Amino acid sequence: MKILLAQSNHKIKDRLNLYLDNLPTVVEVFEVSSFSELKDKLIDDPSIDITISCHMSSKFEGMKISGLLLNEHQSDLIVNTTENLQDSLEFKAFSKLDNRAQIIQNDINCESFHHLILDILKKRRNLNFKYTEEVYRKVRLSYFLRFNKVLCDVFIKLSDDKYIKVLKQDDIYTRDDLQKYREKDIKYLYIQAEDYDEFGASLATTPFLIEDKNLESKYLDDAVINTLDIVHEMVLESGLTDEVINLVDYTAYQIESNLENDRILNRLLSILKDRKDYLLDHSYMIAYFSNSICSFMEWDSEEIRKKLSYAAILQDVCLSDAKMALIMNLQKPEMTNYTPEQISNYKSHPEQIANIVRANDSIPLNVDEILLSHHERPEGNGYPRGLSHHRVSQLSAVFIVAHSFVDELYREEFDLSHIPEILKRMEKRFSVGNYRKPLEGLISVFKKSIQVA
Repeated sequence: MKILLAQSNHKIKDRLNLYLDNLPTVVEVFEVSSFSELKDKLIDDPSIDITISCHMSSKFEGMKISGLLLNEHQSDLIVNTTENLQDSLEFKAFSKLDNRAQIIQNDINCESFHHLILDILKKRRNLNFKYTEEVYRKVRLSYFLRFNKVLCDVFIKLSDDKYIKVLKQDDIYTRDDLQKYREKDIKYLYIQAEDYDEFGASLATTPFLIEDKNLESKYLDDAVINTLDIVHEMVLESGLTDEVINLVDYTAYQIESNLENDRILNRLLSILKDRKDYLLDHSYMIAYFSNSICSFMEWDSEEIRKKLSYAAILQDVCLSDAKMALIMNLQKPEMTNYTPEQISNYKSHPEQIANIVRANDSIPLNVDEILLSHHERPEGNGYPRGLSHHRVSQLSAVFIVAHSFVDELYREEFDLSHIPEILKRMEKRFSVGNYRKPLEGLISVFKKSIQVA
């Protein structure tokens, strides 16, 4: 049994996935995040049983799929929305679907959602599901990375009839509290059914921990690392294995050990690690994505990945102002708050770190060149050298593409549903010269979960 989940808002998508994870039967769930992907998936797969499509007039008009389902596909349609759709242009086609079409609100509760899905599957598959209210319901462990305080009691499952409480309501927890379960390959924690709808609502409305402006400084470490873990989940869901993540983490450990005897780099790297802010977060994400891109390129090798990891981890060790780095990387309007001298000093950091690295014989060849080039652009107006897309090396181009993608994630505030839009924007810029193949590698990272028109 197949369900197609078409949602442009990742928090609503996660809430519906939360409910689908707890259906009393096994279903295969496919996810898309744009109307073109929705249409293409239905055309490609006539065996989809249920399409759950959001309708937000400004972003994703799920009602538009009614015409296709009326004439060319037998899937049932559930449209989730907060709007009154009776005046929409597509409502006539939607109405003709008759009992194949339903409208639900985004904040539907779990029990109502389950009854609706099961009734449709009973009708379509001639199966008899008996709906029983469960005492406990499962929640993906990765969802808890977004918070550091639990809204209800949390349990682990020991057997079908035995659950143990591991977190009490209002407990503050850390990444280490979750990591011990992840190391045991526990993918789900459990909460009581009576708390389930409130938890689902909080999942759809609570910002990521790192986005919490009132977060105490002592929890910033977890916020940064948890953001990376959420990115891990995103990459893994896109079809990549743990290989890239483990390789980068191990390489980072090797880099730290290798630089212990370099007084300057060891001090700068220690300062970066102790800061636990945007600069550290940004560096590791570029390492993950540059290595991910490499895994889809013909000349991928352990040595090349090591060079990219070195460059990612060292790129910003000469910077001290994380806020300025974020503003400059995202080209925010606040750039005007800085003097020409401050901006000039900031733009000198590629040369500063490249010169330091060049003096260390233990660092692999070409790392200095990647560092010197990491703010170049395909338009030829980057710094410090203004290299054209033909003059930048392909290895540097991999790094620059990864850097740009990570910047775009920050610009979109980590709304993963915007990845197709990000890649479309990047296609317009990077489909030239030595950037072309790295761009293709980046698109391949996500090819199982998105489609770039």
